[in-house]
Amino acid sequence: MKNKSLYELGILAQNGNDMAMLEIIERKKKMIKKYSFGDEDRYQYIILKLIEGIKNYKF
Repeated sequence: MKNKSLYELGILAQNGNDMAMLEIIERKKKMIKKYSFGDEDRYQYIILKLIEGIKNYKF
């Protein structure tokens, strides 16, 4: 899945592909860590909101 775009991964993740969702999270991990400011609860919350956003986005 390394060669797929975020758009393609988003469509796959929205259709229930867990590996695509994990790949999106992995690609955005550096940015998530930056904005969680070292707080583990905030880190998990951002990941939760990312998943919810992907599930609700109209591709």
